[in-house]
Amino acid sequence: MGWQAVVSLSPAAEPLIGSPAMVAEQILSWVADAQFWSDVVVTLTNAAIGFVVGVSAACLCVALSWPFALVRRFLSPFLVVANAIPRIALAPLFILWFGIGTTSAALFVASLIFLIVYLNVFNGLSTIDPVYAENARILGAGGSALATSVYIPAVTGWLMTSLRLAAIWAVLGAAVAEYLAGSVGLGSYLSRGNILGMPELLVSAAVVIALISLAADKGLSVLERRYTQWRLF
Repeated sequence: MGWQAVVSLSPAAEPLIGSPAMVAEQILSWVADAQFWSDVVVTLTNAAIGFVVGVSAACLCVALSWPFALVRRFLSPFLVVANAIPRIALAPLFILWFGIGTTSAALFVASLIFLIVYLNVFNGLSTIDPVYAENARILGAGGSALATSVYIPAVTGWLMTSLRLAAIWAVLGAAVAEYLAGSVGLGSYLSRGNILGMPELLVSAAVVIALISLAADKGLSVLERRYTQWRLF
């Protein structure tokens, strides 16, 4: 690896950029560290709560706004503006409003993923050919039957795609909140690595966060294949 080659050729660079060997040693030292696993649980809890809140709020808002064309047109410009805001930069506001802990971290995560899910599901509904809904109505389908036989099957793929992306952002958001104001969680390792000048600690924590995100994505990809293979449109 180029990284290891640089460190081998210039030992003075190791304290500045660490090395793969140092990162591997750091990660292995965590395997038997109870505090590390406790911090993993904290990050996973913050991410999971924020994920559930954000996805639930997004789906609920779509269900309430989609049936009304006037509401959709009214919300459209606000959603464009909200989507353009760098939400990661708003993390300090959540800490200021809700303090340090699970509440601020989970709500920050929810704010990160809300628009991801909302816009994907909303766009999925927008792509449905009206012919399908009209045919269902001709056959006597009411509101609930339309939802279960037309709309929900049509947006399943869009929803699952957004959930995979949201899961990654949930872990990242939890780590960012912990990095900015937390003494526990994987984000706190990033903070300590930065403050103490320990690149191996910082990189090791980033690797663990990436692996957790990858595991979440792979788990949801299995569900995606399971629940979208029967889609007809």
